[in-house]
This record gives sequence, structure tokens and C-alpha cells, in this order.
Amino acid sequence: MNNKLLTCLFVLFLPVSHINAAEVKDQPKQGWEGEAELGIIATSGNTDTSSTNGKLRVEYLENKWTHQVRLETVRAKDRDTLTADRLMVLFRSKYQFSERGYYFGTIRYEEDVFAGYDQRTTEIVGYGRNLYAGEKFHMDMETGVGGRQTNNTDNTSVDETVLRVATNMSWKISETSSIKEELFVEFGDVNTLTESVTDLKVRINSALAMKVSFTVKDNSEVIAGKKHTDTQTAVTLVYDF
Repeated sequence: MNNKLLTCLFVLFLPVSHINAAEVKDQPKQGWEGEAELGIIATSGNTDTSSTNGKLRVEYLENKWTHQVRLETVRAKDRDTLTADRLMVLFRSKYQFSERGYYFGTIRYEEDVFAGYDQRTTEIVGYGRNLYAGEKFHMDMETGVGGRQTNNTDNTSVDETVLRVATNMSWKISETSSIKEELFVEFGDVNTLTESVTDLKVRINSALAMKVSFTVKDNSEVIAGKKHTDTQTAVTLVYDF
């Protein structure tokens, strides 16, 4: 990570403990929470393949602030040939200034040589609003601006300004199952990135669950020889803590 990224991380995670708790109403539980998930598939015989899909999300809630760290990794092999190798790290801070409105800042770092880039860093600040918050259904919408720096595998690089629009939806179908949808579009000077992640989570017990997820990622501009759209279907075991 470069100095610019480290500076942004420092700003996002400045101490924020001076907020008066009496000002906050109907806040979620405070402190740490998170989930870790892992999926592994291996075949042998006529087909010799393996794939690993792992995710980690950790959140810290303190009064009106929520700080989140997310890590995602995908790695796949067909015999001895690597066919997928992706890493994503995201840092996010959110300040809930009213019952429905909040400000946020995110930094996302990615590596995905099979999509055509060695490194991509995106920094966004913006405004979000809760559109609906019921007992079973929740939906937010966000808009923000920032920058994106991409180092491609063909030794070219692109620095661009981006406009981000996103929606986040969760629906509790029953006591043991839920659906989550995260969709964002980042409009850049050169490339428009669209990503959709749909999760179906079925709880096994209070700590464990099974999750089926479908991810679609589209880049409007790619280097020669690369496809615009990538999709991924994953089945993982989830541990909540």
C-alpha cells in the first residue's frame, strides 16, 4: 500500500470516543461483531481442480460510529494451472448523524491479475440514507465521490475520479434464513465498474450457517484479451462471532 492509502486509513480510524452516548437513541448493540466464511471444493480423477473462497468481516460499533474491515480471497486451480487469484481488502467508517442519514468513507484495495490489473485502490466519501427499516426488511442507498488508481498487468496505469451509487438490502425470510443484496456502480473517467453480490444464508445453529452467494462484476473498459464480465457462485460455511 502506498503512502496515500496509509494516510487515508489513519484519517478513517481516528479516535471517535468523545461522542455523548446520551445523544444516541435506538442504537444497535455496541462493541465487536463479525463473521468468517470458508468454502473449499476439490475434485480428482478425470478432473483435477481445486478452489478456495474465504471472507472475513469485522465491525466495531461505538455510539454513532461503525468501523468495518472486510477481507475476501478467491483462489482456484485446474490441475497445476492457476485459474483465479483475487484479493480484496476494504476499510469503512460510518457516522450516523440522524435517524436515517449517515456519512461514510471507504478505502478498497484489490489484486486480480486474471481481470487484468495487479493493483487497484479506490477511495470514496459520501452520504447514505436508510430508505426502509422494518423488523424483517432493511434498505439503504448511498452516493459518493472519490478516486481510483489502477495498475494494469500490461504495465499501463490509470488514475481517475469516480462517482459511486450503491444500494444495500437485507430481508429476513424466517428465523433461520435471510437474503442480502449489495449493488454498486462506480462511474469513472475511463472505466465504469458494476458489482452485484447476492447472498442466501441459512442458519444451522446460533453460531454456524451455510451461505450461497452469486457475484457479478463488470468493467466497461478492460485490457486486450480480458472479458468485461466475471461471475462467481460460491457455497460457504459461515461462523458468526
